[in-house]
Amino acid sequence: MGRKIFLIFALVAIAILTGFNLYLGRSKQTFPQGTQPNAEKYPETQIIITPVEASEPTLKGSPDGKLTLSARMIKSKGGVTYTFSVSGKEIFIKTVDPSTIISIPYNTWSPNGKYIFLKEEGPAGARFFVLSAQTLSSDQNDKTADITDLFAKKYPDLKIKDITGWGGVNLVIVNSLKNGGERGPSFWFEMPDHSFIQLSMRF
Repeated sequence: MGRKIFLIFALVAIAILTGFNLYLGRSKQTFPQGTQPNAEKYPETQIIITPVEASEPTLKGSPDGKLTLSARMIKSKGGVTYTFSVSGKEIFIKTVDPSTIISIPYNTWSPNGKYIFLKEEGPAGARFFVLSAQTLSSDQNDKTADITDLFAKKYPDLKIKDITGWGGVNLVIVNSLKNGGERGPSFWFEMPDHSFIQLSMRF
């Protein structure tokens, strides 16, 4: 009887020791760096960085050669961002739909180097802006002339056909069309007054 009891106690002790060793083995198990034992249940969050594509800057010097207008385009999933700077100072930034292009026209600089004008082309047509070359982009709204909007408000029966550039120190040449498609009169657009002067001749 005593021998049986001893064997029973021995078997129980062996079972307890075996279970304890298995527990220690699991507790000492190591996992690859950056993972957890419940990684399958709670996977790590993935951070996706949207790729961007930046263009080489387009440069255009002022008439006296002292200033340089540069344009840089950055494409991303959210659209296309155009940044314009004068000699390293950012003066205008705008994000548009990928189908819209903002360009530096040939005759972009005013003769005195104070202003530039830009052309924006998109599905709705062309738009034209005059910017101060001396104002930071954060303050540019007060110094920016959206010629397209100003012209449409003043001459609802006409629309801008094209702006050919500067015809004087602060004067931009605006050619128009009548609503029926016929050629309309030409105008001066004057900075900084934002006024239009109809001309007797057409350009």
